[in-house]
Amino acid sequence: MEEPAASHLLSDLRLAVKRKGIGGLSRDILLHPGNQAIAFYRLYRWLYLHGHTFLADLGYRLNFFLCDVEINPDADIGPDFHLDHALAVLIGRGTRLGRGVRIYSHVAVGALGVPGTDPFMDVRKYVQIYHGAMVGGNCIIGEFAQIGLNAVVLDRDIPPYAVVVGNPGLIVKIGDKRVNPDDYKDYKYDPADYHGPPFDISTYE
Repeated sequence: MEEPAASHLLSDLRLAVKRKGIGGLSRDILLHPGNQAIAFYRLYRWLYLHGHTFLADLGYRLNFFLCDVEINPDADIGPDFHLDHALAVLIGRGTRLGRGVRIYSHVAVGALGVPGTDPFMDVRKYVQIYHGAMVGGNCIIGEFAQIGLNAVVLDRDIPPYAVVVGNPGLIVKIGDKRVNPDDYKDYKYDPADYHGPPFDISTYE
Protein backbone atom coordinates (compact mmCIF):
# COMPACT_ATOMS: atom_id res chain seq x y z
CA MET A 1 0.00 0.00 0.00
CA GLU A 2 1.39 3.41 -0.96
CA GLU A 3 1.99 5.90 1.82
CA PRO A 4 0.29 9.31 1.51
CA ALA A 5 2.33 12.26 0.31
CA ALA A 6 4.32 13.64 3.23
CA SER A 7 7.70 15.12 4.04
CA HIS A 8 8.54 12.14 6.36
CA LEU A 9 10.79 14.43 8.40
CA LEU A 10 9.56 13.07 11.73
CA SER A 11 9.68 9.46 10.50
CA ASP A 12 13.33 9.89 9.56
CA LEU A 13 14.17 11.49 12.91
CA ARG A 14 12.49 8.70 14.86
CA LEU A 15 14.33 6.02 12.87
CA ALA A 16 17.69 7.77 13.28
CA VAL A 17 17.27 8.18 17.04
CA LYS A 18 16.18 4.54 17.38
CA ARG A 19 19.24 3.29 15.48
CA LYS A 20 21.98 5.68 16.55
CA GLY A 21 20.75 7.77 19.47
CA ILE A 22 20.78 11.56 19.67
CA GLY A 23 24.58 11.70 19.48
CA GLY A 24 24.74 9.60 16.32
CA LEU A 25 21.95 11.61 14.71
CA SER A 26 23.72 14.90 15.47
CA ARG A 27 27.00 13.58 14.07
CA ASP A 28 25.34 12.36 10.88
CA ILE A 29 23.57 15.67 10.26
CA LEU A 30 26.72 17.69 10.93
CA LEU A 31 29.21 15.55 9.03
CA HIS A 32 27.40 13.47 6.37
CA PRO A 33 26.56 15.46 3.20
CA GLY A 34 23.96 12.91 2.11
CA ASN A 35 22.05 13.28 5.36
CA GLN A 36 22.33 17.05 5.12
CA ALA A 37 20.82 16.95 1.63
CA ILE A 38 17.96 14.72 2.80
CA ALA A 39 17.28 16.98 5.80
CA PHE A 40 17.12 20.01 3.49
CA TYR A 41 14.74 18.14 1.19
CA ARG A 42 12.46 17.07 4.06
CA LEU A 43 12.14 20.69 5.17
CA TYR A 44 11.36 22.21 1.79
CA ARG A 45 9.16 19.27 0.86
CA TRP A 46 7.04 20.16 3.93
CA LEU A 47 6.88 23.77 2.70
CA TYR A 48 5.89 22.58 -0.78
CA LEU A 49 3.09 20.37 0.54
CA HIS A 50 1.74 23.29 2.58
CA GLY A 51 1.62 25.65 -0.39
CA HIS A 52 4.80 27.63 0.26
CA THR A 53 6.18 27.01 -3.22
CA PHE A 54 8.56 29.98 -3.35
CA LEU A 55 10.26 28.97 -0.10
CA ALA A 56 10.34 25.35 -1.28
CA ASP A 57 12.04 26.37 -4.53
CA LEU A 58 14.51 28.47 -2.56
CA GLY A 59 15.35 25.44 -0.41
CA TYR A 60 15.72 23.37 -3.57
CA ARG A 61 18.33 25.76 -4.94
CA LEU A 62 20.15 25.96 -1.61
CA ASN A 63 20.36 22.18 -1.51
CA PHE A 64 22.11 22.20 -4.88
CA PHE A 65 24.43 25.04 -3.87
CA LEU A 66 25.40 23.55 -0.49
CA CYS A 67 25.25 19.78 -1.13
CA ASP A 68 25.55 19.38 -4.92
CA VAL A 69 22.26 17.48 -4.90
CA GLU A 70 19.09 18.36 -6.83
CA ILE A 71 15.92 16.92 -5.32
CA ASN A 72 12.84 18.57 -6.79
CA PRO A 73 10.27 19.54 -4.12
CA ASP A 74 7.63 17.76 -6.22
CA ALA A 75 9.49 14.44 -5.77
CA ASP A 76 7.71 12.20 -3.24
CA ILE A 77 10.37 10.33 -1.27
CA GLY A 78 9.41 7.79 1.38
CA PRO A 79 11.02 7.39 4.80
CA ASP A 80 14.44 5.87 5.46
CA PHE A 81 15.91 7.27 2.24
CA HIS A 82 19.71 6.98 1.90
CA LEU A 83 22.07 9.12 -0.16
CA ASP A 84 25.44 7.46 0.12
CA HIS A 85 28.34 9.49 -1.31
CA ALA A 86 25.93 12.22 -2.29
CA LEU A 87 27.57 13.93 -5.24
CA ALA A 88 25.88 15.10 -8.44
CA VAL A 89 22.56 13.37 -7.70
CA LEU A 90 19.39 14.45 -9.51
CA ILE A 91 15.86 13.42 -8.53
CA GLY A 92 13.32 15.12 -10.74
CA ARG A 93 9.69 16.12 -10.50
CA GLY A 94 7.01 13.48 -10.92
CA THR A 95 9.26 10.98 -9.15
CA ARG A 96 8.18 8.73 -6.31
CA LEU A 97 10.71 6.77 -4.24
CA GLY A 98 9.42 4.15 -1.83
CA ARG A 99 10.64 3.37 1.64
CA GLY A 100 14.31 2.53 2.14
CA VAL A 101 15.55 3.46 -1.33
CA ARG A 102 19.34 3.89 -1.50
CA ILE A 103 21.06 6.04 -4.14
CA TYR A 104 24.77 6.56 -4.75
CA SER A 105 26.76 9.29 -6.52
CA HIS A 106 26.27 10.65 -10.06
CA VAL A 107 22.78 9.17 -10.35
CA ALA A 108 19.84 10.71 -12.21
CA VAL A 109 16.28 9.53 -11.51
CA GLY A 110 13.24 11.17 -12.99
CA ALA A 111 10.13 11.10 -15.10
CA LEU A 112 10.24 12.46 -18.64
CA GLY A 113 7.53 14.71 -19.96
CA VAL A 114 6.67 18.00 -21.61
CA PRO A 115 4.73 20.89 -20.02
CA GLY A 116 1.11 20.00 -19.53
CA THR A 117 1.72 16.27 -19.20
CA ASP A 118 1.64 14.20 -16.03
CA PRO A 119 4.79 12.05 -16.13
CA PHE A 120 5.67 9.64 -13.37
CA MET A 121 8.59 7.55 -12.17
CA ASP A 122 7.75 5.04 -9.44
CA VAL A 123 10.73 3.47 -7.69
CA ARG A 124 9.37 0.92 -5.22
CA LYS A 125 10.72 0.21 -1.74
CA TYR A 126 14.30 -0.83 -0.95
CA VAL A 127 15.56 -0.35 -4.51
CA GLN A 128 19.29 0.36 -4.78
CA ILE A 129 20.63 2.55 -7.59
CA TYR A 130 24.41 2.45 -7.84
CA HIS A 131 27.02 4.99 -8.98
CA GLY A 132 26.54 6.58 -12.38
CA ALA A 133 23.18 4.97 -13.17
CA MET A 134 20.43 6.81 -15.04
CA VAL A 135 16.78 5.86 -14.58
CA GLY A 136 14.29 7.87 -16.59
CA GLY A 137 10.94 7.83 -18.27
CA ASN A 138 7.47 6.78 -17.22
CA CYS A 139 8.00 3.43 -15.54
CA ILE A 140 8.01 1.35 -12.37
CA ILE A 141 11.14 -0.08 -10.76
CA GLY A 142 10.07 -3.12 -8.72
CA GLU A 143 10.77 -3.73 -5.06
CA PHE A 144 14.32 -4.69 -4.01
CA ALA A 145 15.65 -4.24 -7.55
CA GLN A 146 19.30 -3.26 -8.01
CA ILE A 147 20.35 -0.91 -10.81
CA GLY A 148 24.06 -1.49 -11.39
CA LEU A 149 27.01 0.84 -11.98
CA ASN A 150 26.46 3.15 -14.98
CA ALA A 151 23.34 1.23 -16.02
CA VAL A 152 20.71 3.06 -18.06
CA VAL A 153 17.00 2.29 -17.70
CA LEU A 154 14.73 4.35 -19.96
CA ASP A 155 10.95 4.03 -20.24
CA ARG A 156 10.79 0.40 -19.16
CA ASP A 157 9.51 -1.40 -16.08
CA ILE A 158 11.85 -3.51 -13.98
CA PRO A 159 10.56 -6.53 -12.02
CA PRO A 160 10.99 -6.91 -8.26
CA TYR A 161 14.33 -8.41 -7.12
CA ALA A 162 15.93 -7.76 -10.54
CA VAL A 163 19.61 -6.97 -11.09
CA VAL A 164 20.15 -4.60 -14.02
CA VAL A 165 23.50 -3.93 -15.72
CA GLY A 166 24.75 -2.14 -18.81
CA ASN A 167 23.61 0.50 -21.29
CA PRO A 168 20.90 -0.13 -22.28
CA GLY A 169 20.11 -1.90 -19.03
CA LEU A 170 19.75 -5.67 -19.16
CA ILE A 171 18.03 -7.77 -16.51
CA VAL A 172 20.55 -10.50 -15.75
CA LYS A 173 19.21 -11.83 -12.46
CA ILE A 174 15.99 -12.11 -10.51
CA GLY A 175 17.12 -12.51 -6.94
CA ASP A 176 19.96 -15.05 -7.01
CA LYS A 177 18.77 -16.70 -10.22
CA ARG A 178 20.37 -15.85 -13.57
CA VAL A 179 17.83 -15.13 -16.32
CA ASN A 180 17.81 -14.48 -20.06
CA PRO A 181 17.59 -10.68 -20.59
CA ASP A 182 15.54 -11.21 -23.75
CA ASP A 183 12.72 -12.66 -21.64
CA TYR A 184 12.23 -9.27 -19.95
CA LYS A 185 12.52 -6.83 -22.87
CA ASP A 186 8.80 -6.07 -22.85
CA TYR A 187 8.19 -6.58 -19.13
CA LYS A 188 5.31 -4.66 -17.53
CA TYR A 189 5.22 -4.39 -13.76
CA ASP A 190 2.89 -6.88 -12.08
CA PRO A 191 2.28 -6.59 -8.31
CA ALA A 192 1.95 -10.38 -8.19
CA ASP A 193 5.69 -10.64 -8.95
CA TYR A 194 6.48 -9.18 -5.52
CA HIS A 195 6.46 -11.89 -2.86
CA GLY A 196 7.71 -9.91 0.12
CA PRO A 197 11.16 -9.01 1.43
CA PRO A 198 14.00 -11.37 0.49
CA PHE A 199 15.45 -10.96 3.99
CA ASP A 200 14.33 -9.87 7.45
CA ILE A 201 13.77 -6.11 7.32
CA SER A 202 12.30 -5.73 10.81
CA THR A 203 15.51 -4.11 12.06
CA TYR A 204 15.25 -1.51 9.29
CA GLU A 205 11.81 -0.24 10.29
